[in-house]
Amino acid sequence: MNITVEDVAPCKKRLKIEVPANRVKQAYDKVAGDFQKEARIPGFRPGHAPRTVVAKKYQKDIESETQRTLVPEAYEEAITEKKLRVVSSPQIEDLKYQPGLSLSFSTLVELVPEFKLPEYKGLTLKKQETEVTDEEIDKTLTSLADQRAKFDDAPERPLAMDDFAVISYTGKLDDKPLVDLVPESKNLAVNPQFWLWMKPEGFLPKFAEQCVGMKKGEARTIEVEFPADAQPAIAGKKALYDVELKEIKVKNAPAIDDAFAQEVAKMDLAELKKRVRENMEQEKKNQADRDSRAEIIQKLIAAVDFDLPPTAVDEETHAMVYDIVAENQGRGVPAEVLEEKKDEIFTNAGKSAKESVKFRFIAAQIAENEKIEVSNEQIAQHLAYLAQREGTTLEKMIDRVRKNNAFGALRGQLMRQAVLDFVLKEAKFE
Repeated sequence: MNITVEDVAPCKKRLKIEVPANRVKQAYDKVAGDFQKEARIPGFRPGHAPRTVVAKKYQKDIESETQRTLVPEAYEEAITEKKLRVVSSPQIEDLKYQPGLSLSFSTLVELVPEFKLPEYKGLTLKKQETEVTDEEIDKTLTSLADQRAKFDDAPERPLAMDDFAVISYTGKLDDKPLVDLVPESKNLAVNPQFWLWMKPEGFLPKFAEQCVGMKKGEARTIEVEFPADAQPAIAGKKALYDVELKEIKVKNAPAIDDAFAQEVAKMDLAELKKRVRENMEQEKKNQADRDSRAEIIQKLIAAVDFDLPPTAVDEETHAMVYDIVAENQGRGVPAEVLEEKKDEIFTNAGKSAKESVKFRFIAAQIAENEKIEVSNEQIAQHLAYLAQREGTTLEKMIDRVRKNNAFGALRGQLMRQAVLDFVLKEAKFE
């Protein structure tokens, strides 16, 4: 088989492959023989028609099947012979086939980039703080108490800071209703029943401060200047809000004592504090681990520069854009807002995709150097964990992964985690 390799671009080559006539004939004869066994031709018993009759009747089908068989076989042999590490599906070009003669074609392929690994053993990482202070525990308990707070009517008095004001408001800008200027943010323009926590910057700049002193049933017009990073239609502009105070509420949180601890967790306060500390310490350790892994990735991708296969970057970019859009849609972001930010979304996703693809190649090279592998047992254990986390069966999880053809991606993900485990174990902290 004749194989020629041409450079096209970084990470991209063109293979020109020619399959000799004798091999084409062998492949053709085999396919024709298979057709003969199954052919149903009038005047002959099934599978007993002469080869020449079958070949004449099914000539185009036999030739097509011959090409369908030979092209991938020749392609696989070519990349093996030339020791090419291909990362893209082949793009078949200029296919030429004549019965009895050679078959030839060319294909563009993208390859694993060649680069020298940066130093990955003994990386110096920032030591993450995992100690939990008494102040943090008190803050957490206060938050728990706030979640169980009751909101009572305030005595007859003017509205003050730290109160909760139940208000209605309608905004306008240059005598135009705000709801017409920012229809996608209706709650910014009008709300008939809004609970405003009277704190600085609690809603809009200087909004709460201008409501101080209002009495129940009182109406007031206040002026607000929108920040420069607000929506374009209102950014940096001043608007007037017609505000009516309907109620004044005060928050009464329960005392943090043994009775509170018993209600929350069926234990006394000392045991609750101990449990909170343990949970917070574990969360800090988990966050420290995530931060250290992120630092490793950034250090490695910054330490080496090489070209990336465009198709891999494009595929990763589109996958990230899909995830970003799905996440924002799940949060209720309107489609028109996402459309307005389309260019920004693609730009950010493209940058992240390049870093992700770059680390993927670095991690694969480290795994090869250190002989880091992911066993089928590890994949099974991870699938069992995913199934338990999502409240489904292992069989259904395996079926989902199989239908999405995601076993390879899952193995790669676990391999990169194993590489990070290795580098983290070898790292130094300061």
